[in-house]
Amino acid sequence: MKKVSFFEEFIKNWREVGSITPSSKFLVKKMLETVDFENAKIIVELGAGSGIMTRELLKRMNKEAKLIVFETNKDFYKDLKKVNDKRMVVYNQSALNLEKYFNIETVDYIISGVPLSNLPPLDKKNLLLLSYKSLRSKGRYVQFQYSLDSKKDYKNAFDKVEIDFTPLNIPPAFVFSCVKK
Repeated sequence: MKKVSFFEEFIKNWREVGSITPSSKFLVKKMLETVDFENAKIIVELGAGSGIMTRELLKRMNKEAKLIVFETNKDFYKDLKKVNDKRMVVYNQSALNLEKYFNIETVDYIISGVPLSNLPPLDKKNLLLLSYKSLRSKGRYVQFQYSLDSKKDYKNAFDKVEIDFTPLNIPPAFVFSCVKK
């Protein structure tokens, strides 16, 4: 079976996929640099796409950690289901359903590739609120975006927001690292 083409999925549904190419290794590195893999017990990935970030998370996670993945694109979901790792559970669900799958205030990290700029404003607000509620104290939400459009939304939802930039990605990306106190 042929691997799902990121570009083809983008052409079919650009609002859902958000980019013509998967994240670069430079963006993945920047997204994961604040994750304490030794102590993280529950990591949630929103909008996993073709699984570039997912595979790196699994490589770095400790053997007791759990990875809960949400991906709405059916073809990407099918490919993600082929990853054989008992620490990972994959749902073909919207990230807006995330609180149905674990207890509130139990998640250590949320790593998001959801194209927030493509969401309706209420969905964006609800996703950030649900993410905040899901995180334990000092938990972290890490999101990449191709613009600073959502900066105010992150600052409204989280207690602390740090912004970094990765020029070595197509397109170049901002990384928002948001902390719940």
